[in-house]
Amino acid sequence: RAFSEALPWAPVPENLTNNIVGPYVGDAGFDPAGFAKNKRLLPWYREAELAHGRVCMLAVLGYTVQTSGAKWEPFITRYPTDSADPLKAATQVPIIGWLQILTVIALSELWRYENVISKYSEGVQPGDLGWNVDAPTGSKRPKWFGPTFTAKYSPEEWSNMKLREIKHCRLAMVGFFFMVLTNASTGVGPSLIPSFTQSEFQSSVGDFIPKGL
Repeated sequence: RAFSEALPWAPVPENLTNNIVGPYVGDAGFDPAGFAKNKRLLPWYREAELAHGRVCMLAVLGYTVQTSGAKWEPFITRYPTDSADPLKAATQVPIIGWLQILTVIALSELWRYENVISKYSEGVQPGDLGWNVDAPTGSKRPKWFGPTFTAKYSPEEWSNMKLREIKHCRLAMVGFFFMVLTNASTGVGPSLIPSFTQSEFQSSVGDFIPKGL
């Protein structure tokens, strides 16, 4: 019996291919909770993984922008907000700002359900938003309502691009969790940009060597 690539001592979970460039790119046979037993929900699970991973990639970038001191006020409000603490900054967003955010999310999710999730049976792939109109998917694709772009890839290159995306998605989900945890416990927002300032305990607090010795 074949064994999982992710867990070499365990057999390949039911309904998984254990092929990282197979139908579900990034499938390394990791399913300790047994979600894959319900084959009908596998496309939805992949959709959820990609959606959460993409949001977390943006969130990690957002943390870095917030802690760097960059200022951008997109909300329709006359009450400016600013904080280098990302969690605190979220509480400073006015109600009208949150309404704008929730409206955009709701409309985007409605479009995704109508054009992607409900079309799995017609061949639409999970997570395919139709942004790259020349992507070699070999299946039916949704029509994105906004701007699109064109980038030609071979099927092998396209599989590698999807593998890179799912790896970055998974890393971003774990990374964002620990960024929030660090921010909540220390009050300081972590960043992708390294800080080279000395910690307080590393700085000199006085010269205790008698002069002239």
